Amino acid sequence: MKASYLHKSQPMIWVVDSEYTGERNARLGLAQRLGFRYDLIPVPQDGAAYWRLLKSKYARYADYPPLLIISGTGEETTAEIADLPQHFPATVLNVFLASILPEDRHPRLAEYDLIASPQLSGDNIVTLTCVPNQLTRQNLDTAYLEHADYFNGLAKPVTALLVGGNTRYCSGFTADHARQLGERIARISAQLGGTLIISNSRRTPEDAQSALLEALNGVNYDFFDWQTMENNFYPAMLAHAELFIVTGDSLSMCSEAAFTGKPLLIDLSREATECFHREIIGRLIDHGAAKLLGDPFEPWAYEPIDPTGMVAEEIKKRFGEILHFA
Repeated sequence: MKASYLHKSQPMIWVVDSEYTGERNARLGLAQRLGFRYDLIPVPQDGAAYWRLLKSKYARYADYPPLLIISGTGEETTAEIADLPQHFPATVLNVFLASILPEDRHPRLAEYDLIASPQLSGDNIVTLTCVPNQLTRQNLDTAYLEHADYFNGLAKPVTALLVGGNTRYCSGFTADHARQLGERIARISAQLGGTLIISNSRRTPEDAQSALLEALNGVNYDFFDWQTMENNFYPAMLAHAELFIVTGDSLSMCSEAAFTGKPLLIDLSREATECFHREIIGRLIDHGAAKLLGDPFEPWAYEPIDPTGMVAEEIKKRFGEILHFA
């Protein structure tokens, strides 16, 4: 943190973009929760042109406000973002949102003002149960009403199946794996009855998706592709579902389900999840938010988890005077 002076104006938040949807949504969710003006900035690039771009952007704010930079895991930008304070005249606060951190952590991570992570603990660290997201009670309530006609017409209970796929370090979400997963889910659906609502992700292989759906033969389900899904339909699924089944490769979807406070079953098959996923989801299980996918199912209750709110409150507590929170 470069605190050259206390500024009277509210801060500007810069959210570092990412090609990874979950990482971008986590950063945007935190910026929105803080309630200040924010802007998306490009992923750092080599060369002086990048710094000129940011200085030009900052010069548009005549009051030279403090800057709160939100970055994190995804693309490796740790050193470049750590360099930002030296380029601006005002106070610069760097916040790092970590979904999964490798064992060999970047040495300059210690220079950040605040790190939010489900894997770390320490003086400048907020230790989370899961990862931040864009959900709020308000946007869930809005989505609930927007799509109520569809969901009210479904046989109850409504179970939401949220399907991820292969990750950068694990390619085990194959057709064979998906078929076996579908068979397990079919048994649970037969026990529960009602309706199974399914959503995929950009990481879901087509052959695995087909195998999964084929294994659900006889199950009363509706499938919604993420590429053609109606506006606000995904949060409506979260708002209306009474039970979630989520593949453990997606920390974002697991965290979003846990935000609702409803029962969450997670597939943690070793062939389709990384060791880091299993470690972090273990925290959800310890909290009581999740159980491993298996037979039979019995409902339970727990305190909803709001990692985004937790980070926002920690920023207000630590840096409220600098950022001029009301």
